[in-house]
Formats: sequence, C-alpha cells, structure tokens
Amino acid sequence: MPRVHLVLTFAVLLLLDGLLAAAQKPITQTTAQTPTAQSPATQPPIVRKQLMLARFDARPVSRVDMREINLAPGQKGPLHKHPCPVVGYIVSGAIYFQVKGDSARILKAGDPFYEPVNTVITHFDNASPAAPAKFILNYLMNTEKQFIILLDDKGREIKSPN
Repeated sequence: MPRVHLVLTFAVLLLLDGLLAAAQKPITQTTAQTPTAQSPATQPPIVRKQLMLARFDARPVSRVDMREINLAPGQKGPLHKHPCPVVGYIVSGAIYFQVKGDSARILKAGDPFYEPVNTVITHFDNASPAAPAKFILNYLMNTEKQFIILLDDKGREIKSPN
C-alpha cells in the first residue's frame, strides 16, 4: 500500500508541475474570441431620435400584426379605413398619402405615417410610375377580426381581403 501511495503522490506532483508550467506560458489562440465590452466612457452614445408621435384614444391592444406591403410602379391603393390604429414607415420608393380631411403629402423611404382608427384613407398610392414601393404596417389590434375595410367611391364598405 505505501508504494501505491508513493506512485499516486508522484503522479499528482507531475500533473501539478505540468499545470503550473502551462499557466506560466502565454496563451495564444487561433479561434475568434468574444469581444470585451467597452467601458461606457469609450462607447458612442446611443441616439434615440423620435420619428413620429401618434396619439389616439386609450384602447386595449392585445396584439400587433406587422405586415410588409409592396406596390408596383404607379399602383394605387384602394379607398379604405382600419378598425384599429395603424402606424408604419416607408422602406423604399415614394407614397402619395392622404387621410380624409388632411392635406396630401409624399412619403419617402424612412418616413413614418399614422392611419387613425375608422378614418378614411383617400390615397395610399405609389407616387412613382417607374419604381416599386415597399412599406411596413403595424396594426394595433385587440378583438378586431379584420385589419382593413375596403370602401367604394361613395365610402360604403365592400368585401375586404382579410
């Protein structure tokens, strides 16, 4: 038994000697390492620029349905309204936009917009006859079954696509 203890002790000492030698060598790695965090003093500030503030009556919102819409060159959106507030932004192209009772305006890539609940949208048209347009819509929904209500030229509801 004492001889076994001596051999085990010797093996542990060799192992410790190898670990100590390895700990003293500089570590070089060829694989990518996780970048270290910069101190707050060396990081650039995070800029939070307000693009739009949409105000609407208090209402429950239990889900947000986000959609990407693409319009072909010159394509006109239908006369419509929404049963919930809608906020969005233009990804690319230009949109001729008008909410009933407001002035028409051209929205360009990066511009936000707001479509009030149950308000007629008289124009949401691609302003370019040559380039497509893309935009993102966020429908702030609760119990609504549909997200858009299509209207005829007299403002009467017609069959909606949802």
